[in-house]
Amino acid sequence: MSAAPYKLSNKNIYGFNTNMYQMLLWLPALIALSLSVEFLLGPLFYKIYQKNVTLEEGAAGTEAGAEVSLAQSIADMENLDTFTLIVKGVVINHDTIRSGDRLYHYIQLPSGEKVIAHINKKAIQETDTPGEYRMPTGVWKEWTPPDEVMVFEDNMTLTDHYIDMYGDYVPVLEESDYGRLLGRSASAWIYVVFVLLYRVIGVRSRRFAPALFWKRDPLLPRNDLECWCASTFAIWAHSFSMLEGWPLITGVHGKRKAVSNFRKVALGEQWDIRNRQDGLQTVHELTERHAGQLTTMYAGWDLCRATQLLGMMYLVKMIDREELDQEFSRVGRVIQQQFHSWDEMAESYLDGYEAWRRQSGDPDAALRTEQRRAIFMQLKANPDGPYSVPWRTDLTWTQGKGTENRAVVKKVLTHYRASQT
Repeated sequence: MSAAPYKLSNKNIYGFNTNMYQMLLWLPALIALSLSVEFLLGPLFYKIYQKNVTLEEGAAGTEAGAEVSLAQSIADMENLDTFTLIVKGVVINHDTIRSGDRLYHYIQLPSGEKVIAHINKKAIQETDTPGEYRMPTGVWKEWTPPDEVMVFEDNMTLTDHYIDMYGDYVPVLEESDYGRLLGRSASAWIYVVFVLLYRVIGVRSRRFAPALFWKRDPLLPRNDLECWCASTFAIWAHSFSMLEGWPLITGVHGKRKAVSNFRKVALGEQWDIRNRQDGLQTVHELTERHAGQLTTMYAGWDLCRATQLLGMMYLVKMIDREELDQEFSRVGRVIQQQFHSWDEMAESYLDGYEAWRRQSGDPDAALRTEQRRAIFMQLKANPDGPYSVPWRTDLTWTQGKGTENRAVVKKVLTHYRASQT
């Protein structure tokens, strides 16, 4: 399989980290939940459970009361709606035939006739005669016998009927067993529901990517403007292991660590941006420094950082989506005025990056710049990467209407999905 067209945003895609301590925190909660359901709710639901699984009085499979007629022959069973039998203990314990999950008994009637019976052993009663037992209430039923029963065909009086002394019986659990099972089942279902809710809430709050419905990722570009602007800071979005890359409009999902890093370090400490006003002022300063100018020093470095800052501000919720698009449009159009291609923009960005590193006293400024240049070349060589987006994409944004252009982003998201297969 070929490599993905671009870095895929699948870090922590299911919303759960693999850290062992997080899993250990879940265990006590699930155990406590299981025990509370078992001991508090178990006794209440057990009464309902008993009522639902108990057979109606006189139905096939129930204990045969004194009013139930005793059958002696096939003729008796054919003439009676319900009946019971008296059989020897050896029949119950040894004369059996198994077919699938059912156990049948080979019975000889007092008349000497031989038939097959399906018996609910829980409803068998002892008689006053040792070794003899009173069978559950039964009915004479027509059937097509399974192959296992047909082995006894030569010894059977009839094979097209059998005695049903099991009916709709369901094994009844003891209260303790029922409570334990209820607790485990409740814990499992609550866990499943919690996971689903956690996923839905996590995706909507931008903490991680959807695992299945990938188009619902709120951090994927919604229009061509967002897609184009995300491409302007694609080099940065692929320069750090913490980031997830293009085409996310923020470079990364809003996990707590990423949001904290953006808010406190990237925006707060490095840019002195503490709120929306600070952020927009900085973006406007970076943009106006080059707006309307033909050639300015390090324009790519300043302008690409401006769009990058907007993405970071959106992730930490300093600005909303509408304001993000409005500012993207403002900065993006200045970038298009300054340069004629992605190559020109990238070269200006890299020159500015190296100058910034040198000014910061970094002895490895040239090496770090080459590392970012290699990222650019790799992304550029990708036919479905960020620089496949047309340079002259319409970046118009209208107050109250936003932008309707989606031709580019539709193509991008098609390849984005293909990279996951």
